[in-house]
Amino acid sequence: MTKKLLCAISMSACFQSLAAQSLMHSFGATVAITTDKVSSDYGSSKFSLSQTYLSYFPRYNFIENENSSISIGAPIGVGAGVARYSAVSDAGFFFAYDLPLVVDYNIGCKSSRDNEQTFGGYLGVGFGYSHMSISGSSYADFKGSSYGPIFRGGVRIGSTSALWDGHGITIGLFYKKGLEKDPFNSFGFNLYFDL
Repeated sequence: MTKKLLCAISMSACFQSLAAQSLMHSFGATVAITTDKVSSDYGSSKFSLSQTYLSYFPRYNFIENENSSISIGAPIGVGAGVARYSAVSDAGFFFAYDLPLVVDYNIGCKSSRDNEQTFGGYLGVGFGYSHMSISGSSYADFKGSSYGPIFRGGVRIGSTSALWDGHGITIGLFYKKGLEKDPFNSFGFNLYFDL
């Protein structure tokens, strides 16, 4: 009985160290290029949106140890920019928001609250939904949505300096493949300040 109890306590402690749960936060900016091929009376042309989002990224580590973690997060963004219609050299203003959900494998710097390494990174996959509306264009006032799988990765850099106070910087790249009938494909990068 005592051996079973000790074994259960030991396994419980091991599980707690692997499954220590923590919520982490980052904020910053996302730059994305969204493209599509469209057909019109002017022929087939490439439609592109250059988007800049203000981003907030909460992530929840549901498995972590001293040097790595697996997290689920939502790097949400809201922004505005210029939409260009190449067939007729037209442009308009757009408003957009991005609502992805991602699962990341994190290693090194900022993989957990207690990790004090100064360099690390992440690889992840997820699914994203984005909505955009364009106005001020002579040819393409538009409202539309895009959804599809996301592939992402990046590096994290920290410092032991008191000035940083345990914070870090994340630089990441991503690609989203649209699954809608006329798919929008997006690629871009994130720059986050990690709390």
